[in-house]
Amino acid sequence: MLDEVLILLFLSIVSVAVFRRLNVPAVLGYLVVGLLAGDYAFGWIQDSHSMEQIAEIGVVFLLFMIGLEVSIPRLLAMRHIVLRIGVVQVLISSTSTILVGLWLGLSWQAAFAVGGALTMSSTAIVIKLLTEQYELREPHGNISLGVLLFQDIAVVPFLVLIPIFADPAMDSLLVPIILALAKGALAFAVIFYAGQYLIRPAVRRIAGTRSSELFTLFILFTALVAAWLTHQLGLSLAMGAFLAGMMLAETEYQHHVENEIRPFRDVLMGLFFISVGSQFDWRVFLNEPLAVMVLTSGLIIGKGGAIMIITYLAGFSRGIAIRSGILLGQGSEFGFALLAVAISSGLLARDLSQPIVASIILSMAISPLLIRHNEKFACRFAPGYAKTLKDNEIAIGEACKDLEGHVLLCGFGRTGQNLAQFFKRLSIPYVALETDTDIVTEAREAGETVFYGDASNQEILRLAGIERARVLVISFTELKPTENIARQVRSICGDIPMVVRTLDDRNLEHLLALGANEVVPDTVESSMMLARHTLSELDQDPATINEILDEARAGNYALIRAYFHGNEEIDLDQPDNYHLHSIEIHDSYYGNGRRLDAFKSLQDVRVIALRRNGVIGDDPLIDVELKPNDVLVIEGNREDIQAAEIEIMSGM
Repeated sequence: MLDEVLILLFLSIVSVAVFRRLNVPAVLGYLVVGLLAGDYAFGWIQDSHSMEQIAEIGVVFLLFMIGLEVSIPRLLAMRHIVLRIGVVQVLISSTSTILVGLWLGLSWQAAFAVGGALTMSSTAIVIKLLTEQYELREPHGNISLGVLLFQDIAVVPFLVLIPIFADPAMDSLLVPIILALAKGALAFAVIFYAGQYLIRPAVRRIAGTRSSELFTLFILFTALVAAWLTHQLGLSLAMGAFLAGMMLAETEYQHHVENEIRPFRDVLMGLFFISVGSQFDWRVFLNEPLAVMVLTSGLIIGKGGAIMIITYLAGFSRGIAIRSGILLGQGSEFGFALLAVAISSGLLARDLSQPIVASIILSMAISPLLIRHNEKFACRFAPGYAKTLKDNEIAIGEACKDLEGHVLLCGFGRTGQNLAQFFKRLSIPYVALETDTDIVTEAREAGETVFYGDASNQEILRLAGIERARVLVISFTELKPTENIARQVRSICGDIPMVVRTLDDRNLEHLLALGANEVVPDTVESSMMLARHTLSELDQDPATINEILDEARAGNYALIRAYFHGNEEIDLDQPDNYHLHSIEIHDSYYGNGRRLDAFKSLQDVRVIALRRNGVIGDDPLIDVELKPNDVLVIEGNREDIQAAEIEIMSGM
């Protein structure tokens, strides 16, 4: 067994590294490893039953991670896309696939499983490429996110119904289906209320321990208990994990849960895809090429075309519809998961699944090539869309050709619009670039100088007069687009002042290194505005208030970035560079009676203050001796603070 594990690990390392270098999804790398190690190649995997059991746990964590991404508020915010496009796409794609399956001689139960498997699109591929291409905020990116979100939810009924349809003893399906739906509703209610009244408080307490290991163990336990619960109700393990993910998505620790669970998910999912690959007969490409090509065409052209038509009928332009169809025209990781459930339950023969698996693999391999050129395809097959883009560039160039000394505003959301009001009050000319077509249309109708354009595109920046602009402002908080815009701006114009907004101070130094002149963290500035209003109510002199706030802003907010996190407010995603911590000196401590410069660990932190007999002294001298009941206040990252406290306590 150890020999097999070492072989699989080595092949996985090589394969994933090669596929990532080629910018191809790692999923395909794992499938190749399984194919090479399986019975249809070198036969290195002997204990396939153990592999399948581990792989089933991989599916559980796949659904758990998807559940984390299904945020109820996000779902409501995108309800128009979800209802108008997502629901219709799932219904049409699954129904048409079921009908084709019946026509080819499949039982209706098997056709149902295949329909579910081929209806889904790859969240991993689409999100990864949209992020890399900075298209998440564009209309076709928004549509794709909405459809993928509904597809994630649509997996649940397939997971519930496939095992029921596979039971040959069922004479009537109405009662089992109603019972299964009732069990599903019960599981949802139990997990939801457990999350509200048990899990959320428990997560906060465990996060307060500052133990990454304990936090990870608790999340693993929560996911597996939820999976066990649905399994005990006669439902799938994966459904419980999905519901657990949705439950934890509503907590303030969603992103940290994702980070902590990702290593387990990646390894177990890798084993799942290796298992799929090991059972895949690559000879199907030679023995049944027509079936594979027809199924692959159905995924890329059929499903992609259906999404294009649905999107167009929903009121979007032909170009946006084409780009959305290209993005979603491929198979999915869920396809493998649903096929695995159908095969394990006896609903679908493994031989019949081979062409389907082959088509999903092939479509996932082809899709990245199409997605990377989705704009070119849209312009080629929708001349009107290409003309719109060209006309938009011409409009930007015409409007900005005589501008000089203006502000170039990237993003025209709420913050950008508020900022524009100040520019207008002071008669400062500005040009805004925005990728939300609805905002652009409404703003232009109101007379604002706003244009549809990607601010990370050098040509768009030049047309907007960046080389003549006085200041460039990035008004949104997404990090990846901000990074790309900053790089493009500095490659064109190295000296233009660049003001960048960010959510908090975690990436402040990073953005400054990319060329930002000023970085404005929302959370820090909001606390300073609160201070301004409070001091004004206390009748403090406005000049004094301004002086204090300017001092706080100096040195990239160095004086106010550190704070006491406390158990209730700890953010495990926050970098540890700016923590405040107080250490009370006791008689038994090693540090009692020793000078500050005697502790090597204090060189890695900043000593902020020393409180003695109720008197606080800022920046104490290094030759000060510590005495019982002294309180030493230090600033630094969590690890260095812990090391300093241990040395002061025990001398270690």
